[in-house]
Amino acid sequence: MSTWSGFDGLGPDRSAQHRSVKRLRRLVRQTKARSSERAFVVEGTKLVDEAQRSGLDVEELFICPDDSVVDVVVRAQSMSTDVHLLRPELLRSSLDAVNPQPVAAIVSSPSWEISDLRTDAPVLVGVELQNPGNVGTVIRTAEAAGCAGVVLCTPTVDCLNPKAVRAAAGSLFRLPVVTTTFNDALAVFRRQQRSVIATVPSADANYDEIDVTTAALLLGNEPRGLASDVIDCADMTVSIPMGGEVESLNVAAAAAVLAFEAQRQARSRRTV
Repeated sequence: MSTWSGFDGLGPDRSAQHRSVKRLRRLVRQTKARSSERAFVVEGTKLVDEAQRSGLDVEELFICPDDSVVDVVVRAQSMSTDVHLLRPELLRSSLDAVNPQPVAAIVSSPSWEISDLRTDAPVLVGVELQNPGNVGTVIRTAEAAGCAGVVLCTPTVDCLNPKAVRAAAGSLFRLPVVTTTFNDALAVFRRQQRSVIATVPSADANYDEIDVTTAALLLGNEPRGLASDVIDCADMTVSIPMGGEVESLNVAAAAAVLAFEAQRQARSRRTV
């Protein structure tokens, strides 16, 4: 049975010392805590609802008095999730969003391995990505385009960073996302017999001139792109032709172009 912990009427200093609120703040702010505790924070009614339906363990729920949270509270009680009632200012100060919603949850981290990736669809591979919003958008794009998953090569921003979680918009609950070294990922791609394709400004071919339906598509660090030693490991390079004086795309935009080209190619084959 779930328990209720109401903080109304308590002073702000006393409230902030509560174990669960301290944990909420720690998981919002610290990558190390998310890794060691195997948990992360989900914010907003829609994402909390998706987390509850995903099969992941929703460990604790934090709410403010608001009609919009009734359904997630009822579901939390049926799932034996501990529910904490907070004053709005306490929840706001604990979360990362500029305009946080009246509900947040601590959720157990999904656990994926590269071996979980299907081999009949492409994989988006972010190499040393540093912007959490971009990482979340790449994950959301990968699910939308039917990719097998996303691999993030270290050093990389944490995909469970609150900004990444919001940008992924629920895709983290459903799509395999694996963090590993580039060399370990490359070894698995070789065993899976995937083409390893690096995206660069000037390349062997344009992205729509080759088969990318099951490829590992390498996407580089936002300001610098892919390092030369990573490019050297690829089977080939591709570029996205651009007009005007634009030299490169945002990594999430490039991911979308490549992922939906793979989807287009797969769809074309099915209709032949």
